[in-house]
Amino acid sequence: MDPESPRLHAVPSVSVGVPVYNGERFLERTLVALQEQDLADIEVIVSDNGSTDGTLTIAEKFAQDDPRFVVLRSTENRGVPWNWNRVLAKARAPYFMWNGADDVVRPDHLRRCRDALVEHRDASIAFSRVLLVDVDDVPVGEMDDLGLDFVHGSPSSRVDLFLARHVYQVIGFGGVIRTDVLRAMGGLPGYYGGDVALGVKMAMRAPWIQVPEQLFVSRRHDAQTNKVQGGDVLDQVRTYAPGWRRPVAFPQWYLNHRMIVEAATAPASVTQRARAVGVVVRRWTVPNWRFFPFDVKRNVIRLAKGRYVGAFHPSTTREAEL
Repeated sequence: MDPESPRLHAVPSVSVGVPVYNGERFLERTLVALQEQDLADIEVIVSDNGSTDGTLTIAEKFAQDDPRFVVLRSTENRGVPWNWNRVLAKARAPYFMWNGADDVVRPDHLRRCRDALVEHRDASIAFSRVLLVDVDDVPVGEMDDLGLDFVHGSPSSRVDLFLARHVYQVIGFGGVIRTDVLRAMGGLPGYYGGDVALGVKMAMRAPWIQVPEQLFVSRRHDAQTNKVQGGDVLDQVRTYAPGWRRPVAFPQWYLNHRMIVEAATAPASVTQRARAVGVVVRRWTVPNWRFFPFDVKRNVIRLAKGRYVGAFHPSTTREAEL
């Protein structure tokens, strides 16, 4: 449906962005779950990033049948951040959520998170607990997200909780965020792991609210971006920046750098900024130290094999796991 359609003039309560590339396997389940939300006053913006499978056909069927659904098209894959920020730019509601093309929400997820933000006006994000499932919707685990308190602590303690408990879905998928705040933060950064750095940035600035029930269902499968792009360093970077043409890349080094910068430059006291930098080093840099020499090793191997020339061919089916 055309985003300028007169049927879409009323401002919705929540905008949901579904960035997708070759997601036909699970997309229908994802969109049905959004269609069945008990908060009816929503809009769902599906942005197809140049898919070569049946993704666009599935999305357009929902848009034809339900005026709350809008489909954005692209003739080429322009990278994960471009597609994520595209749906954010089109959002009309005061609250926004990114929804992975293979994740599903329980019927009351959007309403409960929206209501939590209405009640806690100083909070920037509301999120529920997460259940992990496999390709057949069979539960395979849970996030370590029971009883998270992002309300009563300091900015640095929020960063500590975010990194210590690995609740990155709060930013990437499942968290309902104030649209104006997310836009002011610049949306999703244009580099590998940008959602984690964005989490540090937002945790330094405002409290978050947790809805205690498991209302967001995150799917685990072998075609996720973080699994299929783990071998080649340039393919990993080009998933986020398809125009990257340098012969080397250091995504882990750059992500670590950006997280420290976000902690060090936040609008907080010198003490809080210093503590937050220490948290990033303790919770991220040190535990992930093996990634840094691994980046170097991958570049050396690639250069030795003369593999730095060539076109990038996107192979991921999910724009969810950053």
